[in-house]
Amino acid sequence: MTEDDVIKLKEFKASKNRLMGRLLNRSYRYMSTLAVKFLTDKGYTNFRVGQIVALVNIDVEGTSVNKIAQKAGMTKQGMSKLVKELADEGYVYTEKDPSDARALIVKLTDLGVRCILDWKACTEYIDQNFEEVIGAEQLNTLKDILRNLVDKYEEMIETGEVPCEPIPLAFIKK
Repeated sequence: MTEDDVIKLKEFKASKNRLMGRLLNRSYRYMSTLAVKFLTDKGYTNFRVGQIVALVNIDVEGTSVNKIAQKAGMTKQGMSKLVKELADEGYVYTEKDPSDARALIVKLTDLGVRCILDWKACTEYIDQNFEEVIGAEQLNTLKDILRNLVDKYEEMIETGEVPCEPIPLAFIKK
């Protein structure tokens, strides 16, 4: 390791608290912590925040596993696992798709509907907590900025510029 590399490494480490990935990751953890507290207080003891991605993408009349996965930006296999977990806990049930015998339609149970409505209240709780820290104006600005970034990313997925699946880290130089 050269002296120049050591200097660059020290500069990088000194600035790590401003790295976008770290900031987004830690913010997500803060949000998840608030969500877990809210949902636990509501009686959801065996529910993971990550499972909400499946529930919120199920249409009122039901949705295929493939469509839920596509909406959530997940693999079909990953979504199938989430759907099975949710079915085991009573949030959803599945039926054969009348138009495709190989496909399943996922439908919400009453518990699933209740959970989504409680999740809506949970998002309001999270917003309140964030607003206490950064204020209403900055919270709205943050949401606008993040919406712009998400819109750009979704546009890149739609045009095929990036795959829907996570990008592997194979590009790292050795």
